[in-house]
Amino acid sequence: MPETMSSYSHYTEEELLKLAKQKNDQKAFDEIYYRCKPALIDNAYKKLQSRESAEDLVHDIFLSLYTKTEVLEFTVSLKAYLHTALKYKVQNELRNKMVRERHKRFLFFSPNCKNDFASNLEYSECKKRVDSTIASLPYKCRQVFMMSREYDYSYKDISGNLGISVSTVEKHISKALKVLRDNVL
Repeated sequence: MPETMSSYSHYTEEELLKLAKQKNDQKAFDEIYYRCKPALIDNAYKKLQSRESAEDLVHDIFLSLYTKTEVLEFTVSLKAYLHTALKYKVQNELRNKMVRERHKRFLFFSPNCKNDFASNLEYSECKKRVDSTIASLPYKCRQVFMMSREYDYSYKDISGNLGISVSTVEKHISKALKVLRDNVL
């Protein structure tokens, strides 16, 4: 990360914003960016678990701020504004991700969607990828995953049947789902 501009380091964020707004001072805006960006990215990363997505959202927020600097009127501090904007961006990203996941599951696993050749081909290719990915899991992980998903056993039932702790069952399920996400979606 580049160092902040020393001639602007003594200004508050609000003063920097005023300079950027009234005098169209690019260096003042850069100073705001370099001061606020790390905390915003860290905050977004905690919620999204993706550094790339977190950085993209933060860049979008600053791009929006930059393009609207002259017309924005703040009723709260700049940091509060940025964190609120980030909160809504993260919520939208998570909501969009859930919708995409729901549609993928519906498209790939719904028997109603297998009515034409292209859909059948996509479904069978996806099913092959899922099956081969599950087959590639370590034995115990695969066994736990299949008991959970195919036979609908609870974590407690799996734990009792296999003589392992519930937390170990959770770890196996998490590992299997991560491998599936990485290899199938």
